[in-house]
Amino acid sequence: MDFLKEKGFTDLEIKEIIDNNYENVLTNLNANQSNVLEIVEYLLNIGIEKRTIKEIFMYQVGLFYKTKEEIELSFDEYELESVVKSLNYDPDSVELIDFI
Repeated sequence: MDFLKEKGFTDLEIKEIIDNNYENVLTNLNANQSNVLEIVEYLLNIGIEKRTIKEIFMYQVGLFYKTKEEIELSFDEYELESVVKSLNYDPDSVELIDFI
C-alpha cells in the first residue's frame, strides 16, 4: 500500500488502512493500484479530505472496487458540494450514494 504515499498518505495512515482490512482486500487494492490512485486523485480534487479517504479505505473499501468513471457518474447524480460536505462530515455516508 506504499503507493498511497504518492497522494500524501503517511506511513502511519497506511498502517491504519492495512490493520483495518483483510489480506485479500489489500491484495486486490495493490493489484489495482492505478485505479485506486485515480479514485483517490478524483476524491481529493473534488474536495474530499485525506482523512475521510483514509476512513473510506478502512470502513467502506468497496468504493475502490469501482472505476473512477463509475464514481464520477454516481456523484454527478447528486449536488457535488453537498456530497463532499456530507462525506467529510461522516465517511459512512458513502453508503447513501447510489453507485452504478
